[in-house]
Amino acid sequence: MKTKTTFIGIISALILFVSCSRDTASVVENRLTSGSWKVTYYYDSDHDQTSYYSSMEFNFNDNGTVSVSSGSDSYSGTWSTGNDDSKDKLYLTFTSPTVLVDISDDWVIDSESTSKIELRDDNGTDLLTFEKL
Repeated sequence: MKTKTTFIGIISALILFVSCSRDTASVVENRLTSGSWKVTYYYDSDHDQTSYYSSMEFNFNDNGTVSVSSGSDSYSGTWSTGNDDSKDKLYLTFTSPTVLVDISDDWVIDSESTSKIELRDDNGTDLLTFEKL
């Protein structure tokens, strides 16, 4: 009887863990589509690259596209959320310009709130933070 109870407890914990994980990705998805965002921090390998993004405004659309405007220039890419290797992720893809290609990655969601989303690359040295405008 004790073995059966332990087994049920383990299965319940696994189900809870998996469902919570997808919930975080869903929450981030809903938050991103609820307004405009800006990059407030981008650390690439061993350099702070934030200044390259200071004039950019990001709009994440429900259809999986992301629009970026910077002055009179505009660019588009794609985005999605999901779970890979038991980690909640934000997937960003841009084909141009180089400054946006640099942030194309499968970002691990480190923390999220209604006004801030902190991301990191799997290698742990690249960091990206979006804040709501």
